[in-house]
Amino acid sequence: MAIGDETMKIAVFASEMDPFIKTGGLADVIGSLPLELANFIDYIAVFIPLYRDIKANYQYLKEIPFEFSIKIGSLNHKGNLFYIPLNNKIEVFFIDNYHFFGIRTDLYVKDGKDYRDNLQRFVFFCKGSLEALMYLSQQSHQPFDILHTHDWQTALINIYSREMDYFVQTNPLRVYTIHNLNYQGKFPQSQFNFLGINRSYFTPGKLEFWGKINLMKAGILYSDILTTVSPTYAKEIQTEKFGAGLNTFIKKREANLHGILNGVDYSQWNPKTDPFIAQNYSASDLNGKSICKSALQSSFSLSPGSKPLLAVISRLDWQKGMELILEVLPYFLKNELAQFILVGSGDPKLEKEFSKFALQNRGNVGVKIAFNNTLAHQVEAGADIFLMPSRYEPCGLNDKYSLKYGTVPIVHKTGGLADSVIDYIKDPQKGTGFCFQEYNSKSFQEAIKSALKVFQSLPEWRQLMKRGMDLDFSWRKASKQYLEIYKQQMINNG
Repeated sequence: MAIGDETMKIAVFASEMDPFIKTGGLADVIGSLPLELANFIDYIAVFIPLYRDIKANYQYLKEIPFEFSIKIGSLNHKGNLFYIPLNNKIEVFFIDNYHFFGIRTDLYVKDGKDYRDNLQRFVFFCKGSLEALMYLSQQSHQPFDILHTHDWQTALINIYSREMDYFVQTNPLRVYTIHNLNYQGKFPQSQFNFLGINRSYFTPGKLEFWGKINLMKAGILYSDILTTVSPTYAKEIQTEKFGAGLNTFIKKREANLHGILNGVDYSQWNPKTDPFIAQNYSASDLNGKSICKSALQSSFSLSPGSKPLLAVISRLDWQKGMELILEVLPYFLKNELAQFILVGSGDPKLEKEFSKFALQNRGNVGVKIAFNNTLAHQVEAGADIFLMPSRYEPCGLNDKYSLKYGTVPIVHKTGGLADSVIDYIKDPQKGTGFCFQEYNSKSFQEAIKSALKVFQSLPEWRQLMKRGMDLDFSWRKASKQYLEIYKQQMINNG
């Protein structure tokens, strides 16, 4: 197996990748991490499904003269392979099947319900990706050193590659990354025959989970290296509170578990160069920040002025702590201490509550039930304080965007938020934001009060802003950590 940087080949498997297709943070990781890794290694192949929207929007896809057939249950499903070169070191390969991916407008869920054939769809993707990988390896006469899988949709690759003679012979390193442990890929026991593996895998010590199939267990149990998206989350998922029923299995892998904080793409998120905001600014010249705030207040019909502007950009659901925001905001609005803006969508009940809240507080509250990338940039640039009271947060992105934009974050001290934000109250010399330990409205409210008190001192607040803006959460640091883990494990494996 090659160990030198020059000859290392990595295959990455995921269900989405920015800019081709995206529903969440997974796509951001797959769109950014390979680009950074390519600075150190020779070749990276990324495999994702060929969804309908990709085929419609990327008409310069190139087809490879390679067809394959995958048996799922009693049926054979044919597949094709397409690709797009990103640069001279990275190629993206698309696994094509019209029925599983080509006719659907949504990736996993339709009208709030999972597709009934999601197991078959991703069995096909996993097996098809490995068939394609064998073909590519044989064409280049060089096997891949590393198979890096992400989340439940690709977890079966860790089993299938151990059952296929070619990969038994080439013995690649298997790396599995958990992005959010709460999404595990659970399916009825009655669908086990679709997996195409021995029934002995359906036991509590393997893929069985309370009578169901659990695909994430395949990644946890059958990878050589297990990673997740922040150091604190790596510790949390070994506990009963955050382990979502899998903590005992993860705890057993502790020696091979690594928490690597996701990076952010500063080519897209940087107030110095951002094309979407009213005025560019930087840590050395903050004048544009106030212009961005005035523009944001105007666009949401808020009263102009210097009152601190709190903001949220989020999926509206219980994980994100939205009920805490609804509980504490009335106090600050009643006492005319702040204004508030929210951009997001999700739970219909929460959408209704926030919309009602805006109507009751015209001039001080603005709510946009939608996600709009341009508006997200404008909110990050125009707000003074960003609220992230998540119950749990594997990594988080907006906390890091906010730091870069001088928009001071207030976060629940959990997961990646605990790794990115230093509490100013505990450490005024190094603090970059405000953290609250206990997940309740009282603790959250006290953190906001502390922030608003510091906000009254402009020199102190500006120093806090600049400290956060000077931090580096780029993908370069994370990619080097992945590279070191790859190389060390390859050496250990001989």
